[in-house]
Amino acid sequence: MPILLRHALPTGLLAASLLISGCAGSGNGSAAADRPTVSAPTASPSPSSALPDGIVTPGTARPVGDGAWTVTLQGLEQVPTGTVPGVPAGSSVYTARLSVANQRAQIATAPRTAVTARYGALGRQAAPATEKADSPKKEPVQVRPNAAAYQDVRLVFPDQAQGQAVTVTVEATEEGLAEPELLFFESALPGRPAASPEAQGAQGAEARQGSTPLGQWNGGLRLSAITMSGEGASRTGSLELSVVNRSGDPLSGLGTTLRILTGQDLHLAATVHPVYGYHDAAIAPYRTATQTVTFRVPEGAVGGPVTVEAVGVDGSRVAFDGRLG
Repeated sequence: MPILLRHALPTGLLAASLLISGCAGSGNGSAAADRPTVSAPTASPSPSSALPDGIVTPGTARPVGDGAWTVTLQGLEQVPTGTVPGVPAGSSVYTARLSVANQRAQIATAPRTAVTARYGALGRQAAPATEKADSPKKEPVQVRPNAAAYQDVRLVFPDQAQGQAVTVTVEATEEGLAEPELLFFESALPGRPAASPEAQGAQGAEARQGSTPLGQWNGGLRLSAITMSGEGASRTGSLELSVVNRSGDPLSGLGTTLRILTGQDLHLAATVHPVYGYHDAAIAPYRTATQTVTFRVPEGAVGGPVTVEAVGVDGSRVAFDGRLG
């Protein structure tokens, strides 16, 4: 059975009405950059060949709305090079068809859908492929009984992700409801692996007291080292936020607020909230999600010490120490 999210999530990537009779739709965004390999704590003791309960292979129909609808995501297929403009070097576009079938005896409005794809052991997020800026906004779609609405989802993956596991989260929200039902699909990204897959690492890092160096795990949480870019009075910093879901139920999201504190006096330079500061979608059971977070800091703080305080939705706080660039 699909899983109902307890808290409403934002309209995520590719959230749009579906297209009737197989007309294609495109996503929006830029490709993920190459990232260094980092081992994640093992989230599940189950064999890697077996999918946890709640995650299915592509092509499996999943019920939504007590069986009023079924949602099916087909497997990812690579799009020929040059078909989609603006794809960075070292990345490729993949497409997968998402169908929503009406199981009722009357015409009904198809659920709204949002798709998030994460790849590799760390669950880095794939970017939606570029969409024309003048594309019209899709209206809610009416579906006949025993018919289906279709959407072609296009996503950009770095070539180094080929052969690695891809977990796709589909949020399906029925008409008149605020909370989506969560569906998870997983398979390997087609193509020959360009690099060795990321190792899962030893059984998870234990939570610790005091500060943790940037780049290391503290329990199921990790913040990478910070990289700086730009010029002028304020500079842009970026880091990776990783969260492990060690339970058999989905997490509602990374749900972590970051407080950027610079210098020895811990000056609060920036606060980054989930949803508003970075895309935040549900995390599948026994899987890891990683999101790149950006923020602005004064130019004078670059090169100096930084403390990043990670605040969970339950109020828990973990401090990470390092340097700005």
